[in-house]
Amino acid sequence: MDRALFIRYGAIVPIRIAKNAAMTDDDLFLAVVDGGSFRSAAQFAGLDPSRVSRRIAALEAQLGVKLLNRTTRASAPTEAGKRYAEGVRRLSDARAALLAEVTGGQDLPKGRLRVAAPTDFGARYVAPVLMEMSEAHPELSVDLRLGSGFADLLAEGIDVAIRIGKLADSTLRAKRIGTSHRVLVAAPHLAAKVLSPEDLSQISIVSYRTGMTEMRSSFEWEGMHQELRMPCRYAVNSMAAVREAVLAGRGAHLGPLWAFRDDLKEGSVVEVLAKARFEGFPIHAIWSPTPFQPAASREFIALMAKNLSDEDIR
Repeated sequence: MDRALFIRYGAIVPIRIAKNAAMTDDDLFLAVVDGGSFRSAAQFAGLDPSRVSRRIAALEAQLGVKLLNRTTRASAPTEAGKRYAEGVRRLSDARAALLAEVTGGQDLPKGRLRVAAPTDFGARYVAPVLMEMSEAHPELSVDLRLGSGFADLLAEGIDVAIRIGKLADSTLRAKRIGTSHRVLVAAPHLAAKVLSPEDLSQISIVSYRTGMTEMRSSFEWEGMHQELRMPCRYAVNSMAAVREAVLAGRGAHLGPLWAFRDDLKEGSVVEVLAKARFEGFPIHAIWSPTPFQPAASREFIALMAKNLSDEDIR
């Protein structure tokens, strides 16, 4: 059984398929999709390439849709083929969970777990959890999609997505697993210019959102509600790049405590108006509603909640 951990920014890459001596047409189709060609699928299944081709053609005829675009050297799924592949994988996971429940068998993480998460947060907190799971469960492989946009779980075949911020109403299921606490930070020489909320306009903000000319927010200061308004002269949609700009003294930043915790300890940045209290953003794990959630998804969500709690992101 082949397994691997593969992380690619902005894309999900299939990396595993279980080998079976009596492979169904769906199994062969997934082998072609994951291997990229009929030849690789044939080698994996121990069949002649022409037989694999005939069986895939029969599957397409049965479904009445074209699943693969074929060339002499490679094959790639059509849009219908991508949807069918993800549907087959999801049905396989749900069936395994159902069988484990009704037979009383041990329901261990296995198969393929597909996760989406924000880039910087995902690299720092999600990737280690997935690597831990991959090491602990030999029959599990994982795909991690890192990006700032919200993934369409159904369309993109995502099992679990991590989202930071308030959730819109939807049919998706969600579990709150932590809180992204926020702080206003700056290099010490800039922070020294701000002694009261009225001084905030004296320094500019480094924004995570591009296109902003002014940062607006609110906070509590000595028991009073205060409005924050700061000019924005530098914006970049990467937390790593925001952090570098703040360290370089380009401005202050209102953002996640986890991104600046080490810098605050070292004193390379300090809190601006340390007594100010900003509302944190909830961190949720979300997934599509299914009668039987696979063990891999359940364990991942539980481990994420525990690890964030241990990191005081709760």
